[in-house]
Amino acid sequence: MTSLQILADANIPRVEDAFGQFGTVRRMPGREMTTSDVAAADVLLVRSVTPVGPALLDGTPLRFVGSATIGTDHVDRDYLRAQGIPFAHAPGSNADSVADYVVAALLGLARRRGGALEERTVGIVGCGNIGGRLARRLSALGMEVLRNDPPRARAADADGTGHGFVPLDTVLGAADVVTLHVPLKASGPDPTHHLVDAAFLDRLGDGAWLLNTSRGAVVDGDALLAARRRGDVAAAVLDVWENEPSPDPALIEAVDLATPHIAGYAYDGKVRGTEMLYEALCDALGGEARWAGTDAIRPASADALRGRAPDPRLSATEWRFELARQAYDPAVDDASLRNLVKLGPDARGEAFAHLRAGYRRRREMQQHTVPGTAVPAEHEQAVTEGLKMKLD
Repeated sequence: MTSLQILADANIPRVEDAFGQFGTVRRMPGREMTTSDVAAADVLLVRSVTPVGPALLDGTPLRFVGSATIGTDHVDRDYLRAQGIPFAHAPGSNADSVADYVVAALLGLARRRGGALEERTVGIVGCGNIGGRLARRLSALGMEVLRNDPPRARAADADGTGHGFVPLDTVLGAADVVTLHVPLKASGPDPTHHLVDAAFLDRLGDGAWLLNTSRGAVVDGDALLAARRRGDVAAAVLDVWENEPSPDPALIEAVDLATPHIAGYAYDGKVRGTEMLYEALCDALGGEARWAGTDAIRPASADALRGRAPDPRLSATEWRFELARQAYDPAVDDASLRNLVKLGPDARGEAFAHLRAGYRRRREMQQHTVPGTAVPAEHEQAVTEGLKMKLD
């Protein structure tokens, strides 16, 4: 096989380990990629910060494009098809990471605001890889779950199969937690650009919590800011923002939890994404897969990710919160983003990108273990199915 030139986003992990068998790997920041850079490459590996279309690719000799992301709104897939360039992405690679984030955020909100998650109804808008996992995990934590996914509901109706999906109006009327897990679509039968607008927020109950970990423009930031200032949304959690990488500092200050687009940034999910692109390139070139991402994410020792059971005298919410934050505490990422609000737009954008590029090696909750004898029976399902931790 002819040696290939592979251009990869600098923040895709283990890319040399995986793709080195095909040729020479060159890394560079995804935001800085130009046509001249791509012109020297046979394979392009990107993340969501690199718009992939004719402006970047015209006249280049690419044989394969891969995006280490779930979403593909940054990729002109019609253009790639027209050019005959194979494309692959990584759906589901970071689904557990995002679900970890939402679980941790909800436990944190419940702890700060009082009350138990079991007393709340959650509406999950978008039930793909992330939303489907989250439905099972939040149910295990005792929440009543409403699922909204119009495309999947239509497909199930066409097949004559039951599905249990409910209309968005039902979610807005019955749920006091709404979490968003949809792709960003500006048109079509199910547009999601500014899905959460002033009218959407008006239909939410005053005590509702809103979480967005999908794409920034799914939420109209100005409408959410106005609603928060009126006290119409009881709590808001944002990991994604309009105008990234320079989000509105007023909106950062107005929400309960503000993080720099890192919900899906657990190391396990990143490596899983690399592996999915590697396997896709092997298929495209007819090469033999010799590298496995599971080897890269295996803990160094059995004790490396072992947690401690919290004090059994704590309330259920406190106990689960304390255990969850041993694996992941989103308050750490919240503090890092709030440090940027005083910066000007350009400096804030650079600092935001730096937070993502230099993100710590966080591990998924499912990689963590807890001594089984120290987990009270009433928490066992919450630990193993809600937090996805293992008992040993």
